[in-house]
Amino acid sequence: MENSKKNIARILLAEDFSAVGQLSLTAAMPLLNAFQVPLAVLPTELLSTQSEGFGMPFKLSTVAWARAALQHWQTTGIKLTGALIGYFADQRFGELLLNEIQLAGKLTLLDPVMADNGRFYPTLTKSHITILQKLLPKSLICTPNLTEACFLLDQPYISHPTFKQLASWLNQLESSQPAGGKTVITGITVAGKTGCVWLEDGQLRQVLYPSLPGHFYGSGDVFAALLFGLLWQGLSWSQAVIQATGFLHDSLAQQVSLPTSQRRYGIELSSLLVQIETFLAKKADKRSN
Repeated sequence: MENSKKNIARILLAEDFSAVGQLSLTAAMPLLNAFQVPLAVLPTELLSTQSEGFGMPFKLSTVAWARAALQHWQTTGIKLTGALIGYFADQRFGELLLNEIQLAGKLTLLDPVMADNGRFYPTLTKSHITILQKLLPKSLICTPNLTEACFLLDQPYISHPTFKQLASWLNQLESSQPAGGKTVITGITVAGKTGCVWLEDGQLRQVLYPSLPGHFYGSGDVFAALLFGLLWQGLSWSQAVIQATGFLHDSLAQQVSLPTSQRRYGIELSSLLVQIETFLAKKADKRSN
């Protein structure tokens, strides 16, 4: 008889579930599955649509369900060996993650989804910063956009920081993370190009592509999933950031002509899934040669 207590290693995926479109959980799941990441999914809330572009969505709290699910996983031997934590609006869910998830030293990625362009997302306020600041010391990887980096550091938003400021912010954020923790700041625009900055051996590094017009809903969710998947597949920190940025830019470039009315449904994933399949095939070829 199969041992019901057998440990089954899984990566926790905690993000909101939008019933329409491909954002957060509905984007991250197929991408991480493509990277062969074994998942244990914990929806942080259920929404009729995403929180922008469709008016006020109907929401359903999942805090009680998530607490019971975690307890069930524990009794059945499902072991969490890493996590990707994205958007949650209910601070009780953040407290649940903070108190119930013990993943010290494991591959944990915090995407502190709360704001963009100097403003909080709908229904979120300054009080949301506190719980994210508490989660940061438990997170080996952090992927804030420029606004979120500023807010995590309790400072005003600066739309065009200097490279010196960015290096200082990265150092400050990484000093709050576990030993060896890494942060990449996304959504940096320099001279008509947009991309990411991070530290490698104490030096600021950047990867930038020509800026694309308009706003792409869910691009941060997709970047976090791509980065996690590439790290899971064994890429180094800098390699993973560069590859994830390239994958995302190529995908967005194919959707740049879409109007906002279509973009609000999130990122079209088909081209990304092809890129991941090609990446894994090349990786397998190198291993066999």
